Amino acid sequence: MAAGHRTAPAPRRRLATRLIAGVLTILAVVLLVLGATIVELTRQDLAERLDGSLRQATGRAITFTRPDGPQDRDPLDAPGQPVGVLVVAAQEGELSAASYRAESGEAEPLPEADVEALRTAGAFEAETPDERGFGDRARSVGTEQGRLTTVELSVGEYRVESVARTRRGTEQVLVVGLPTASVDETVGELVATMAGGSVLALLTTAVAGTVVVRRSLRPLEQVSAAAARVARLPLASGEVSLADQQVPRGLAEPGTEVGEVGHALNSLLDNVDSALAARQRSETRLRRFVADASHELRTPLAAVRGYTDMLRLTEPLTDNGRASLTRVEQQTLRMTALVEDLLLLARLDEGRPPQLRETDLAELMAEALTDASAAGPDHRWFLDVPSGPVPVRADAAQLGQVLANLLSNARKHTPAGTAVTATVSTTDDGWARAGVLDEGPGIPAAFQDQLFERFSRLDNSRTSREGSTGLGLSIVRSVVTAHGGDVTVDSRPGRTLFTVRLPLHIA
Repeated sequence: MAAGHRTAPAPRRRLATRLIAGVLTILAVVLLVLGATIVELTRQDLAERLDGSLRQATGRAITFTRPDGPQDRDPLDAPGQPVGVLVVAAQEGELSAASYRAESGEAEPLPEADVEALRTAGAFEAETPDERGFGDRARSVGTEQGRLTTVELSVGEYRVESVARTRRGTEQVLVVGLPTASVDETVGELVATMAGGSVLALLTTAVAGTVVVRRSLRPLEQVSAAAARVARLPLASGEVSLADQQVPRGLAEPGTEVGEVGHALNSLLDNVDSALAARQRSETRLRRFVADASHELRTPLAAVRGYTDMLRLTEPLTDNGRASLTRVEQQTLRMTALVEDLLLLARLDEGRPPQLRETDLAELMAEALTDASAAGPDHRWFLDVPSGPVPVRADAAQLGQVLANLLSNARKHTPAGTAVTATVSTTDDGWARAGVLDEGPGIPAAFQDQLFERFSRLDNSRTSREGSTGLGLSIVRSVVTAHGGDVTVDSRPGRTLFTVRLPLHIA
């Protein structure tokens, strides 16, 4: 098999199906073995009974034609001979009688082909003497060293026995046979009955087993449904309670297999619920601290900016002093931007709904691109938006910051001269899309999963010539998620595309 090609795994069957299939398989094997045993024992018993009847028929024929009786007696006419009995008598190699009793009760001559078949089978060969107890010296011979045998004749399959005796000084061989049709018919009827009974037993077991197994596994399905509900909950963030998601108490009592599973799941949910509650308390305290600290920092930062402006205007400064003051202003602006970003994230984390109103996404993108091109004149900027409006319901300020952050990210982390294209489009399934495409060095695949995490930066892979807080893309994801959309990234060397999807507003 070629490398890279794997055989698709076989579909897994449900537990109920596997249980029923297993029971039916075991039952089928048991019925097959039991049926085969019964049929074989019955066949052997019927064969033994047929052999006994054959010996009785042979005894009647010998008695009826005993040496001291009339010479013209036909062994077939012996009293008690059943329908179908076959008698062939030969004296010194010459046939003296060859007939069988038909179903009508009349004697019918045995076809020469059947006589030849008996001769070929060795029925006329006498071997070891055997005293039969009929008042005559007799010996029993057969086609296999004196044993009874079965011969296929034109009148049917026969069980035959040969007896050699001396009658009035003449060697005589008497062959007597009975048809095996009764044995075959009885065995065939038994096989049909066993097969029908087995099929009925399998069908009954399948129906009853399906009902019983499904009823027995129904509590397990409820446990599975509870686990599935928990799996669909957004546990990654936010306040989540699992108290109302537990398995009903009646299905979570130890003592049965289902009860053990339900109890274990409830214990797991209790532990997870406690951990989530502890996480939520910690996140709440952290958000409150960040919000309070950011809010408190706004006033001193504004004061620092005011004093630096006043110093620049009112005090004589040396070149070093002006450079130091410029540096203070830059760091103050950077700190102010960080504080504003933290405050925005804190508000988003609190779950405050954005102030939604109809907004033209194409117009917002055009405005954001104008600002970005002014901030990065050393890049090549392109705009591709529809001629008409692309309406979405959004907080214009927050959505504008999303677009500005994406364009700023492309400007900061790509070298001078890089082409950046901003696009806006719509889809047939009711979505508006905003994209920012740059031709920079790309983002390593290993880093893309954590790209939207807070304080996530990879300056050594994408050339950063300006300071970055590492919160820009985190704000993008939080704002877009709050607006009911999503953001994705597709990056490789020479091409990085960020795509924002928002529900298209149709009035």
